[in-house]
Amino acid sequence: MYCDIHNGALSARISSRGAQLVSLKLGGEEYVWPGGPEWGWQAPVCCPWCGAMEGGAFIHGGVRYAAPRHGFVREAEHTLLESGQARAVFALDVPGGDARWPWPFALRAEYRLGAGSLELRYSIANTGAEAMPIQLGFHPGFIAPAGSAIRAEKPELPGGAGLLALTPGLFDAGSIDLAGPGSGWFRLERGDGRAVTVDARGYPYVLLWGAPGATPFACIEPWSGYPGPGGPSERPGAEMLGPGGVFTRALKLEIE
Repeated sequence: MYCDIHNGALSARISSRGAQLVSLKLGGEEYVWPGGPEWGWQAPVCCPWCGAMEGGAFIHGGVRYAAPRHGFVREAEHTLLESGQARAVFALDVPGGDARWPWPFALRAEYRLGAGSLELRYSIANTGAEAMPIQLGFHPGFIAPAGSAIRAEKPELPGGAGLLALTPGLFDAGSIDLAGPGSGWFRLERGDGRAVTVDARGYPYVLLWGAPGATPFACIEPWSGYPGPGGPSERPGAEMLGPGGVFTRALKLEIE
């Protein structure tokens, strides 16, 4: 199922699968990668962990849980709770005893369009009786025509640069990972003059990624946590959310 919202010339489409943004248009021009053989996703969320889990599984309370890359939220079917012209709210409730995750939680994903902007706000409430580890990372992919580049607010890209051209082979070795970035924003500047700015304030990690070779897209990914040895609670940036606690993070995109 899809939900469409709009605000003047800006429109967005969200899929109930993972509450994933699958389209963002300004004046009819698409900005979100539509998916393809290079990468089948558009803008998934990484939750309740980011990246790969060591060994592809973890154990809690004597029970082994499979741990696919980037968590299971992006694969889960969400329920549309509310929708309006420029706003939509999706829900995912994970009960106790779920085979995917030992800690129950209630997730809400709210999309809201502004004047030339889209904000996606996540809130995750621990509905269980013990502390729950949590990580969340945004993974939006943007169309990157020939001549595109990524600009950072400060010169902290490879080689101390402030601008990174998306040349063929740039991501052949994988993502470019920035820990403790000083930049408050990163912007994909397209060769056709259009741009998307990602607000990265408050995030301890930002990853830049695209396909090997001449990538037709680029991802700018603010993450609250990072892969590392051990289970969910030992990973870098993992937050322990107490019973009744609420974890919130937001992704804001400015569209030009």
